Amino acid sequence: MFGMSVFDIPDRDCAESCVMGQALDGMCIGMILTNSVGKVTWVNRSARRILEIGEGDVRGELLSHILKDPQMSDFWHRARTAPTTMLGEVTLTWPRPVELKVNATNCVDTGGGCIGRGLLFCDVTEERSVQVKLTEAATRRLLDLTRQESGAGSPVEGLTATELKVLSLVGTGLGNQEIADELSVAPSTIRTHLKSVYRKTGLSSRAEAISFALQNGLS
Repeated sequence: MFGMSVFDIPDRDCAESCVMGQALDGMCIGMILTNSVGKVTWVNRSARRILEIGEGDVRGELLSHILKDPQMSDFWHRARTAPTTMLGEVTLTWPRPVELKVNATNCVDTGGGCIGRGLLFCDVTEERSVQVKLTEAATRRLLDLTRQESGAGSPVEGLTATELKVLSLVGTGLGNQEIADELSVAPSTIRTHLKSVYRKTGLSSRAEAISFALQNGLS
């Protein structure tokens, strides 16, 4: 298919070439053909849409001058010197953020000589977004299962009922004396309970204890 430009097919095959040209032009995959020196010989509608190439005739222009996004330009520069087909993923930042899967291949004649290059690319932005969301969901599920299997359970597991009560009151913003009055114990007892809470939960300050209590619905 890449052996010749759709503009160079002999006249006797005109009807067939028109059908083929319409089919290629209507593909959802972006497609650009260049000659051996990198000048554009053909570009389809999807390529124009994805790269926002104007409707004007760009045949004869260097593709390197048409590509405005630096990532796509870099891929094309490396592809032009690659001896074989080059596959890659490119994140466009211009004209808008788009994730592309890109394929650059040499176009050869019947004798195997390179007469041009073909650049094909597919917009996978939505597909990539779905993959990221699925990966995040799978990661969260895996963490949940890991906690269950390890017996980690609740982050407050291991605290006594009194320690949970003290922690919940800390979460409401009460001081040690106020908590002691609430529980009818000495302030020193509250300090002892808090030291035990800190040791079991890995907390190191009252501010962390307040945040911990709020995050775990204790206050």
